[in-house]
Amino acid sequence: MADVPPIPASCAGRPTLGGFVVPFVNVRLRDGGADFRSADNQRYELCWRKTLCQTCGNRIVGTAVFFGGPSQILSRRFDEPHVCPPCALYASRACPMVAGRMTEYAGRARIADGHRGKTCAVPGCGCSGWVETVPGRIEAGPAHPWYAVYVRAGGWVVTGEQRTLNPTPGLTVQRLVLTGGMLTAEPGRIVHVSTPGEGRVWKPMPTVPAAEPDTCRR
Repeated sequence: MADVPPIPASCAGRPTLGGFVVPFVNVRLRDGGADFRSADNQRYELCWRKTLCQTCGNRIVGTAVFFGGPSQILSRRFDEPHVCPPCALYASRACPMVAGRMTEYAGRARIADGHRGKTCAVPGCGCSGWVETVPGRIEAGPAHPWYAVYVRAGGWVVTGEQRTLNPTPGLTVQRLVLTGGMLTAEPGRIVHVSTPGEGRVWKPMPTVPAAEPDTCRR
């Protein structure tokens, strides 16, 4: 088992499980547990809308950090919300995937998809339990190297798309779902965080790769 890294001051008020911080965006369960592999969609979108750190939940006012693989570094498109610099250092040690301790994505069903995720952990929340905005999306396959991209806060645009959701049985709604962000500012620096199976590297890259042309738009 990996060593439990020190909790940064930015997460001083966050709940923990087994000595690890439960990130702001992760699904909390009524039984007191948490699903580290599932994001609470309301908080996920709140991070994008309010420039909040997805780990500590605090507002980012200076530099934000995005984690991603080689394709995201080149395209400058990121699915996961940003983190603050102290939480980036913490995640690079605490998260087994980002830290390079895993060579494959888990590929198994998530806790929140089972009976433990049927009811919201926050009384009076009104969300009717945990509602997945990307049903059936479970990452599987080989892990990729991880990089940390440092960029000034606000140096991106948030992307989204209309999706059909089923928050409760018999109810269908159309809603704009935030799907990520694309950098509009040049990164201040990029750090090679880890290599699968080799572990954490945390090595600044000497040059910042140029963004690939956007071939998805017509």
